Amino acid sequence: MNDVTLDPLLWLTLEAGDEALLERWMVSEGDVVHAGELLAQVRLVQQTVDIAAPHSGVLESILVPAGERCGRGAVLARVIPL
Repeated sequence: MNDVTLDPLLWLTLEAGDEALLERWMVSEGDVVHAGELLAQVRLVQQTVDIAAPHSGVLESILVPAGERCGRGAVLARVIPL
Protein backbone atom coordinates (compact mmCIF):
# COMPACT_ATOMS: atom_id res chain seq x y z
CA MET A 1 0.00 0.00 0.00
CA ASN A 2 1.29 3.48 -0.87
CA ASP A 3 0.29 6.70 0.84
CA VAL A 4 -0.58 9.81 -1.13
CA THR A 5 0.78 12.79 0.82
CA LEU A 6 1.60 16.42 0.31
CA ASP A 7 5.21 16.58 -0.87
CA PRO A 8 7.25 18.15 1.95
CA LEU A 9 9.12 20.23 -0.63
CA LEU A 10 5.89 22.09 -1.45
CA TRP A 11 5.87 23.58 2.02
CA LEU A 12 9.42 24.86 1.60
CA THR A 13 9.25 26.15 -1.96
CA LEU A 14 5.86 27.86 -1.61
CA GLU A 15 6.32 29.15 1.95
CA ALA A 16 2.88 27.68 2.52
CA GLY A 17 2.41 27.97 6.25
CA ASP A 18 1.22 24.95 8.20
CA GLU A 19 -2.11 24.06 6.65
CA ALA A 20 -3.65 23.22 3.28
CA LEU A 21 -7.24 22.98 2.03
CA LEU A 22 -8.10 19.94 -0.08
CA GLU A 23 -10.19 21.62 -2.79
CA ARG A 24 -11.32 18.62 -4.83
CA TRP A 25 -10.69 15.03 -5.80
CA MET A 26 -10.55 14.12 -9.50
CA VAL A 27 -10.92 10.38 -8.77
CA SER A 28 -13.06 8.21 -6.50
CA GLU A 29 -12.34 5.31 -4.20
CA GLY A 30 -12.01 2.12 -6.23
CA ASP A 31 -10.71 3.88 -9.36
CA VAL A 32 -7.60 2.53 -11.08
CA VAL A 33 -4.96 5.28 -11.17
CA HIS A 34 -1.64 5.53 -12.98
CA ALA A 35 1.64 6.98 -11.75
CA GLY A 36 1.64 10.73 -12.40
CA GLU A 37 -2.14 10.93 -12.90
CA LEU A 38 -3.84 13.95 -11.34
CA LEU A 39 -5.69 12.85 -8.20
CA ALA A 40 -6.56 16.01 -6.29
CA GLN A 41 -6.02 19.73 -5.93
CA VAL A 42 -5.02 21.41 -2.70
CA ARG A 43 -4.71 25.08 -1.84
CA LEU A 44 -1.58 26.22 -0.02
CA VAL A 45 -1.93 29.85 1.06
CA GLN A 46 -2.74 31.51 -2.28
CA GLN A 47 -1.74 28.83 -4.77
CA THR A 48 -3.54 25.69 -5.92
CA VAL A 49 -1.28 22.65 -6.30
CA ASP A 50 -2.03 19.42 -8.19
CA ILE A 51 -1.45 16.13 -6.37
CA ALA A 52 -0.46 13.24 -8.63
CA ALA A 53 -0.50 9.50 -8.01
CA PRO A 54 2.91 8.36 -6.75
CA HIS A 55 2.34 4.86 -8.16
CA SER A 56 -0.12 2.99 -10.34
CA GLY A 57 -2.79 0.99 -8.57
CA VAL A 58 -6.30 1.18 -7.14
CA LEU A 59 -7.30 4.15 -4.99
CA GLU A 60 -8.24 2.20 -1.87
CA SER A 61 -9.33 5.06 0.36
CA ILE A 62 -9.60 8.83 0.52
CA LEU A 63 -8.59 9.93 4.01
CA VAL A 64 -9.05 13.70 3.64
CA PRO A 65 -12.35 14.63 1.96
CA ALA A 66 -12.76 17.68 -0.25
CA GLY A 67 -13.36 20.81 1.79
CA GLU A 68 -11.27 19.68 4.76
CA ARG A 69 -8.00 21.17 5.97
CA CYS A 70 -4.88 19.11 6.54
CA GLY A 71 -1.46 19.79 7.96
CA ARG A 72 2.08 19.08 6.89
CA GLY A 73 2.72 15.39 6.31
CA ALA A 74 -0.97 14.48 6.21
CA VAL A 75 -1.83 11.26 4.37
CA LEU A 76 -4.50 12.22 1.83
CA ALA A 77 -5.28 8.80 0.37
CA ARG A 78 -3.95 5.26 -0.07
CA VAL A 79 -3.22 3.43 -3.34
CA ILE A 80 -2.93 -0.38 -3.51
CA PRO A 81 -0.42 -1.45 -6.19
CA LEU A 82 -1.76 -3.56 -9.05
